[in-house]
Amino acid sequence: MKLRINPALTLRFRQYWWLLPLTLLVAVLSWGLGNWQLLQQLSQYQQQSLVQSQQIQQSEQAKAEALRQRDFIATELAVEKNTNLLLQQDIKDQQQQLFDLKKELAVYQKIVAPVPESGTLVIDSFRLQPGSAVGRYQFSVLLIEQNKQKKQTRAQLEIKLKGKRKKKSVEVDLLKLAGYTNKTKRLVIKNFLTVEGEFVLPAGFVPEKLLIRLNSNSGQGGSTITLSKELAWDGQSEILD
Repeated sequence: MKLRINPALTLRFRQYWWLLPLTLLVAVLSWGLGNWQLLQQLSQYQQQSLVQSQQIQQSEQAKAEALRQRDFIATELAVEKNTNLLLQQDIKDQQQQLFDLKKELAVYQKIVAPVPESGTLVIDSFRLQPGSAVGRYQFSVLLIEQNKQKKQTRAQLEIKLKGKRKKKSVEVDLLKLAGYTNKTKRLVIKNFLTVEGEFVLPAGFVPEKLLIRLNSNSGQGGSTITLSKELAWDGQSEILD
């Protein structure tokens, strides 16, 4: 059986055969143009990705440098703060040593060369300073018996705080706040004695003055005398006669 080709189709093919290579050429050019655009886009994406990677790397380096600078500054500040604290503590220790030496010198001066007064017992110094916690206070009273011949002196100590509570004048027993009883307020003094303690102010009480009173048998012939000192309250005072 022979394959018959339609003459009309053959004639049409002969008339438009040149369209086939043109169509192929257009297809090839379209494919190439599409690939070229795709390559251009890929190239742009790669460049953008490279730029972004560089920017991220620079940002990370800047961040790392900033962290190093922060740590360096923090270390310097910590060292400086610690140095300042050490200096302040050293100054405080030296001031304390100076105060203690001055107090000790005054004690021995008054024992060796007493100043004539009404009686031989004196309230030599009083110290008030912040205590071991916020709102607490420490106090210290130094009493000196100037009579070197006297074996001992008996005395009764009182320390009162004068102030206001609800706009009314109030007097508070400081020694009682510090845990002293009537028995422990009675003292036996040989040459000198330091009375000290720590206390908390009553709620709502505003202190204004401190009153130190000492009753003793240090008068002439063992007679009873009363000594007193008064000073303004400021939460941190020192007096030294």
